[in-house]
Amino acid sequence: MPATVADLLDHLDLPQLHMVGHSMGGAVAIAASSLRPDKVARLLLLEPNLDAGGGVFSRALAAMSEDAFIQRGQRRLARLASCEGSPLWAGSLAASHAPAVHRAAVSLVQGGEPSWRSQLLALGMPRDVVVGERSLPQPALTRLAQDGVSVHVLADAGHAMSEDNPAGLAALLAAILEQDHVA
Repeated sequence: MPATVADLLDHLDLPQLHMVGHSMGGAVAIAASSLRPDKVARLLLLEPNLDAGGGVFSRALAAMSEDAFIQRGQRRLARLASCEGSPLWAGSLAASHAPAVHRAAVSLVQGGEPSWRSQLLALGMPRDVVVGERSLPQPALTRLAQDGVSVHVLADAGHAMSEDNPAGLAALLAAILEQDHVA
């Protein structure tokens, strides 16, 4: 997937852009930015996967066989997400291609080499990580800040920050991007 994003950047021949990725998309954005660092002016990550292991849903998906996920797991996890108050995630999961969802979850759990964390730290462009206040504490965030990655906390939000606090997220992203115009 990161190679596909990098190829798209080449095809579109865009000047530098701001790459934004949430959750698994954060891992993809890191890897794509590592492939085309000259094309990315700033990398913004919203609760990204930085290490192998995945999140709660990824681990639950990856624990099933692909066939079990296709036959019943996708519907079951979509219902669970809906019951837990995440209708957008539930709808997205229910409408997605089950084999692709399962394979992506397995990939997140397995991780890669080099790790997304090490790729992130090796990048030279400004890098920002946004975490929802409800997702705290995350001790690894302190280490990111020490390694030169700007860390921001979005109030009144968890992992589904665009659902939990869309206006706050938009304002925070605008403030981060405004730094590029002030500098």
